[in-house]
Amino acid sequence: MKILFIHPGTGWFEVAENTFFTTGGLLPPLGSLYLSRILIDNGHTPEVIDCAADINYKESIKNSLNSCDAVGLTIYSQPEELKNSTMIAKYIKELDPNIPILIGGPHSSLLPEMTLKAHNADICVKGDGIDKILPIIEALNGKKELSKIPGIYYKSGKKILNNTPERREKIDIDSIPFPSRYLVDKYEYGHLFGEKISEGKLTSISTSKGCSASCRFCNLRAFIKTPRFRSVENVTREIEEIVEQGYKTIVFVDDNFMMLKDRVDKIMDFIINKNYNIKLWIFGARADTVDKKLWVKMKKAGVEFMSFGFESGDQTILNYYNKKLTIEKMKKALQLSKEMGFFIATNYIIGAPIETKETIQKTINFARSSCADSAIFYLFTYTYKSKIWQEAVDQGKIKPDEFRSYPDINKGLGNFTREELMEYIIIAYKRFYINPSYWFREIKWAITHGKLQFIKLGLRMLILPLQ
Repeated sequence: MKILFIHPGTGWFEVAENTFFTTGGLLPPLGSLYLSRILIDNGHTPEVIDCAADINYKESIKNSLNSCDAVGLTIYSQPEELKNSTMIAKYIKELDPNIPILIGGPHSSLLPEMTLKAHNADICVKGDGIDKILPIIEALNGKKELSKIPGIYYKSGKKILNNTPERREKIDIDSIPFPSRYLVDKYEYGHLFGEKISEGKLTSISTSKGCSASCRFCNLRAFIKTPRFRSVENVTREIEEIVEQGYKTIVFVDDNFMMLKDRVDKIMDFIINKNYNIKLWIFGARADTVDKKLWVKMKKAGVEFMSFGFESGDQTILNYYNKKLTIEKMKKALQLSKEMGFFIATNYIIGAPIETKETIQKTINFARSSCADSAIFYLFTYTYKSKIWQEAVDQGKIKPDEFRSYPDINKGLGNFTREELMEYIIIAYKRFYINPSYWFREIKWAITHGKLQFIKLGLRMLILPLQ
């Protein structure tokens, strides 16, 4: 069978409701590439369309639909991406009402029946699709019954049936074949805000699933209870394959790549010993993993980009989030990363339920006084199945089917209206980016590292608070 996988990314990065940055093709859709490899190994023919990287993706879908037997869509909870995936599913059914649509991804796992209905899909995967994609294809081929596949929701006439409980045996993640990256060679990744910021060909790698932290605003543990790690040997084999395929920049996209420092140490040793001339980006690092010896080794291996989720510059808010992080550790992470010459990206959340004017000001002041190269200020969100969301549901402030809610003092959801918090976010951007010392530092860094495109990146960020 030929399966068309569609990644319905918008090419936009949401920082708050109705507030976006354009990204373009930043990272390849690893989930679709993993499933594609499994299908290829079993005699099927997959194709991947990445809407974030494909300017004419509707035309691409139309052209590919004529020769495929089923379509797979990855569904995310962000409003713009959810809106886009719904539109694409409708578009597909208009072109071919009879083609089966399979959906999966984070949103499908959290709200399978609702997602199935909203996308007029035929089959919805709840949880990991790695062990379900082949049985589903067999069912579409008439060789298996959908009712025999655990962990899926599907249409039977006008009814929606589900096979639960889902199987709980853990998949050996070392047994999962590496993604078929060549399927997206037609796209160029490494773009952010319209600028190509990576060196050479860029791809991403996931070396673990889940996170050991229990931050109260995060819903990751709602569908990944405990973290699982690929072996160092398995990871290094994939890195070797990636380098052989000509990639020059590798992005570690784990939920928390730095969880086990000894493991990171061995991965960096491998890259150093192989003398690979590559650049490494690490997304989602925790500040409490900072270790000078390891940081020096990461620098030697080629790390040039570190992204930290700081969330707040106020200790009370950090404690409320159960972040298990201190302001001093955040400062140490910044100082050492700057000493290594890394580009430092930081993320903050404004609008926690207990947030006050004083705590918001502390966050803005901390960000502005830091040596970070970029800062993103998110509007706090009551995210479906997170602990803070559940507390609001238990108190009757949020309905159980509201998967995304925003602060609103009028509903007892925080101390501010959403509009007031958006004003604070704009102030935060102005204070951070409209700052002479920031521009002096960034221009110096860009010239020193031969990264003049990052100056353009900063200018694009500067435009947001001025709009």
